[in-house]
Amino acid sequence: MGMSCCCCLLDIKTEQNDVSKTEVFACPVCYEPLIRKGPPGMNLSAIYRSGFKCSKCNKSYTSKDIFLDLTVTSGTKEYSELKPARTELFRSPLVSFLYERGWRQNFNRSGFPGRDEEFQMAQDYFQPVAGGILVDVSCGSGLFARKFATSGAYSSVIALDFSENMLRQCYDYIKQDNTPLNT
Repeated sequence: MGMSCCCCLLDIKTEQNDVSKTEVFACPVCYEPLIRKGPPGMNLSAIYRSGFKCSKCNKSYTSKDIFLDLTVTSGTKEYSELKPARTELFRSPLVSFLYERGWRQNFNRSGFPGRDEEFQMAQDYFQPVAGGILVDVSCGSGLFARKFATSGAYSSVIALDFSENMLRQCYDYIKQDNTPLNT
């Protein structure tokens, strides 16, 4: 059985429009939109207090700590699957902690132009959807999700990652950097 493509969630609210009428979450099992029970809004506190259920396969999803667990294994106690070491490495709390504190800086040696230029390239690419919801898939520690949120160019920024520890690190940086977070 292969690794699930589904991710955990952390919502970063920007200062733009309220997008509470837009359902953006889908079941990782059957890909149908999830039915939400709880307060409206695309902010962390509303998501945290909401429950989500798939009307087709009847699987339920709830928030855990500071993120919404939308993995196939959500809510199960027993699940085993051979996980490739390369994906498990990024689930380590140590790697999550070190990612922006040194690891990411080594990308320059591999030909990456640097975080500011990469961000500008991404902003240029996403220009046609400015004002909409931006989803940063595989956000890691949220470096670019935070930059997108503070840019004010999107109504909401959703940071997704398979690693709970990366999402916790992302949340810590959000609090530290005063990134807009409607709680």
